[in-house]
Amino acid sequence: MKVFKSKASITSAVVIGALGCMFASLPAAADVTGHLDVVSKYVLRGITTTYGSTGIPGGNANGDAPESEGPALQGGLDYSSESGFYAGWWFSTLGYSYKTFTGGGTSMEHDLYGGYKGTVGAIGYQIGITSYHYVPSSNAAGYETMLGLSYKQFGLNAQTMLNDVSYGNKGDTYFTATYNDSLHFDALPKDLGVSAVLGYYTYKKTGITSTDLYVPYAANQVSSAFRHVTLGVSYPFLKNVSGGLSYIIGGKNRYGISQDNQLVGNLSYLF
Repeated sequence: MKVFKSKASITSAVVIGALGCMFASLPAAADVTGHLDVVSKYVLRGITTTYGSTGIPGGNANGDAPESEGPALQGGLDYSSESGFYAGWWFSTLGYSYKTFTGGGTSMEHDLYGGYKGTVGAIGYQIGITSYHYVPSSNAAGYETMLGLSYKQFGLNAQTMLNDVSYGNKGDTYFTATYNDSLHFDALPKDLGVSAVLGYYTYKKTGITSTDLYVPYAANQVSSAFRHVTLGVSYPFLKNVSGGLSYIIGGKNRYGISQDNQLVGNLSYLF
């Protein structure tokens, strides 16, 4: 997540400790999976062009989006138990410094997450939390809840920021409607994976005289906006290797600035 300014956030140790305890307390009957990925660009939640606003330092003039304009290395580990508890870690290289917020230098993003997944009849549900950290950074730790419902191939999710950070305000909520399935073609030995994500944001506006919120004020900020539609295909070329393409139809950011459409490729190794 690109930022404009930085300020201290709530104590990271609380969330990290809670996630650590979750890892330690999960039952032994569980699955651990991992993946390493290379993406042609790291585009976060449909922001392909700019996080900024006209006249605000750190906007498009500084090339603040996407998270990595060139190839990025990503990966992670996931732990899930038969009881429904899950936890994981995800990382990515970034194309800028999260300490200076410029293109001079690079940082890494580390996300820790955990929660519970269950079912009620044919309906699945998920309750979780994610902690975002950047190395090196300047006090940019963010915390976000996850609430989700699913039915067959369809899902609805809401992710809400718990604290004010330089890339978002407390109460900002990212809504997604998702679809995941596979298609079989006689010409292919394996199924082709297909996916679609519709993203929408509601924003807590920054006041013109606010000293509590970190996101810069701008007259053109909006309270909500369509964020993106991402259409994806993937194919398992080898036993543990898959590749895919995602086409991002850009929406608007919190300042109502339209984002460009963009095609992104990826190659993944699963273990």
